[in-house]
Amino acid sequence: MKRSTPNIPPVLEFTEDFFSLLAWARDEEEDIEGQHFKDLTFNNEDFSQLSFRESLFENCDFSDCNFEKIDGRDLRFKSCSLSNSSFAEGYFNRCEFFACKLVGADFFQAQLENFLATDSSFQYANFSKAKLKALAISQCDFSEATISECKLTQIKLDDVNFSQTSFFKTPLKGLDFTSCQIDGLIVSIEALSGAVVTTFQAAELAKLMGLIVR
Repeated sequence: MKRSTPNIPPVLEFTEDFFSLLAWARDEEEDIEGQHFKDLTFNNEDFSQLSFRESLFENCDFSDCNFEKIDGRDLRFKSCSLSNSSFAEGYFNRCEFFACKLVGADFFQAQLENFLATDSSFQYANFSKAKLKALAISQCDFSEATISECKLTQIKLDDVNFSQTSFFKTPLKGLDFTSCQIDGLIVSIEALSGAVVTTFQAAELAKLMGLIVR
């Protein structure tokens, strides 16, 4: 799998007045780019329909915020909390998440391309009807998440927890789950066709067909 990485300048501008920057971007219909956002905390705020480019978010808390229809490109998030925030119908390209919390985040009908997540939690997150292409996910928690009616292309998985995750109406052909936890996976028999699993995982998945494996 070939995944494009973020193009972030080595020198970024520290933002001192975050809300003034957002107001300027809305008024002038301009992108927010080349910024280093650090140690910011904003909850229940509206950041919908904004465009962020070539920026770094570090140790920020944007829980319970509205990022609907966000346009994010060439972004890196480090040790950030975005739990229970909405990214519905948003677009992410060349974005990376390291040690972040996105518990209960909503990515309904979002589009994610060239996306990396490592050591992060997406537990209970919603990816219904999302388009996911060229994703690398490692050491992440997607337990009890909803990844239903999705289009998955070029997905690389390494040590991901998919316990009780719903892949309802999402074809899993080509996905390699051999390093992942998939106990209690919610998926149709047809969607499993072409998925790569271990012998033990296959025995567990056989229960979906009503088989008794001894």
